[in-house]
Amino acid sequence: MAEQDQKRTMILEAALKRFKRFGLSKTTMEEIARDLEISKGSLYYYFSDKESIYVAVVERMIADCFFDMSAYVEEARCTGDIMDRYLELKEKMLLEYHFLFGVNEWIKDVPSSLMRQTIELLQQVEISFLSATISKGVNSGELNKDTDTELTAQLLVNVLFGLWVIWCKWQAAGFDPHDRKALKCFMDREKQVLTIFFNGLRYRPDINQDC
Repeated sequence: MAEQDQKRTMILEAALKRFKRFGLSKTTMEEIARDLEISKGSLYYYFSDKESIYVAVVERMIADCFFDMSAYVEEARCTGDIMDRYLELKEKMLLEYHFLFGVNEWIKDVPSSLMRQTIELLQQVEISFLSATISKGVNSGELNKDTDTELTAQLLVNVLFGLWVIWCKWQAAGFDPHDRKALKCFMDREKQVLTIFFNGLRYRPDINQDC
C-alpha cells in the first residue's frame, strides 16, 4: 500500500508540472507517462483517464494551499488579518496555478462539466474556510452574534466568484492572470468587496435604533 501511495504521489507531482505549464487540454496521458519514464499501461493502473488525474491534482493542491490558512484562523488576531492572508493566498494561486485551474474556462457561457466540478470544489473549500473565519468573529464578539455563518459564507463566495467572472469578461483585450498589474487591480477590488461585506457583519441594530 505504501508503495502504491508513493507511485500515486509521483504521478500527481508529474501531472501538476504539466497542468501548471500547459493546462489540461494540452496535456496527454502519454506525456505524463513519458515524464515518469513509465508505460501508459502503468499510468492507467492508477488513474482511469487524464480527467481523473486532473481532479486528484486539484484536490491535492487546494488542500495544500488551504492547510496553513485553516491553522491561521485559529491564531489570527482578527478577521481583518485573516482576510489579508486569504487575499495573498488567492493572488499566489492565480499567478502560479492559472493553467492548472483553467480559470479562462470559467468565464465561458457554458463551462464544461469538469470545469464546473473544479469550480464547485474550490467553492466548497472557500465556503468552509470563510464559515470558520466568520464563526471566529462571531465568537469573539467582533461580528454580529445573529450571523448565519454558513449561509453568509456561501453568499460571500458567490459574490466573489461573480466579481471574478464579470471582471474577466469586461476586459476588452482579455484578462491574463500572469499580468501582475491587472491582477493587483482585481485583487484590490476583491479586498474592497470583503471590507464592505465584513463591515456589514459588524453592524449592530441595537446601536442604530434611531436611524
